[in-house]
Amino acid sequence: MSQSNQQIYIENFLHRCREIGLNITPQRMAIYKALLNDDSHPNPEAIYQSITPEYPTISMATVYKTLETFARYGIISMVTTLHNTVRYDPITKRHHHIVCVRCKKVIDLLDQDLDSIKIPNKIKKNNQLINYSVHFNVICPECKGK
Repeated sequence: MSQSNQQIYIENFLHRCREIGLNITPQRMAIYKALLNDDSHPNPEAIYQSITPEYPTISMATVYKTLETFARYGIISMVTTLHNTVRYDPITKRHHHIVCVRCKKVIDLLDQDLDSIKIPNKIKKNNQLINYSVHFNVICPECKGK
């Protein structure tokens, strides 16, 4: 993510936290920045590992609770539970993902055709559709070459 885009995300983060009355603590800021700096859609453990050098007293529970809070308020989005662990994404607008089933890499996919797919009546009939995201399970080029 470019430096200017990252600054926009941070400004939106600060605005949203103030809007909902969520205190902006150094730990929350560190967790959010760690998420912004890792385009792999990291799980809580990876975020924890990346911030413990600067915040050695932060607990894994704090990271989990903070990410859950961010997701609940729409500050970040939760990528569906993939490969037995939850993954997080700082991008909250609709987009899709390419997921390698071997190395577990997750790549963002922005595609207007997927954004405008026709939702089957079977889904709309008895449900209230909130949002959707398409995931393509693949074997990535790096894994295919191994």
